[in-house]
Amino acid sequence: MTNHPPKHPDIIFRPDLQSRGQRNAYRALTVAAWAIWLYLLAPLLSLLAWWLGADLFGRYMLDPAGRSYLITLTLYAVVIAAAALVIVGWSRYNQIRFTGRSRRKPSQRVTNEMISERFKVSMEDLRRIHASKVIVLELDDQGEITAVKQKVGARPDSPTPGAA
Repeated sequence: MTNHPPKHPDIIFRPDLQSRGQRNAYRALTVAAWAIWLYLLAPLLSLLAWWLGADLFGRYMLDPAGRSYLITLTLYAVVIAAAALVIVGWSRYNQIRFTGRSRRKPSQRVTNEMISERFKVSMEDLRRIHASKVIVLELDDQGEITAVKQKVGARPDSPTPGAA
């Protein structure tokens, strides 16, 4: 008896096959799960906040006598909300503008003739380079290939003799 692998993986996530209501229900369920998770972590977060001095924040920043700090915090919240609105707006604009359009072009296929011409290597040397696991290239002062030597019997990870 042979065991055949299953046709599909155990979990198939294809939101494009779901109705809008199913997708919204899935999102609501995800938000609820995260809320429960954060609620369970609240005691740990409270302990961390107490250790970092959050009680001092309440005493000095939210003190009824010092309303200027509350105004500053409100201004910070407005600036953060405005920055978020600009970033989200710009992202949506680009999403609408470029959805379904691709300006990328495929790269030109590199042929053996192009490689031979570019590196000034004969086709015979290029065939040896492709066929060998280990080769030694000799270069001149300008970095041009002057000789191609095939190392017989050497492993690819072994050092070249005489190399320091």
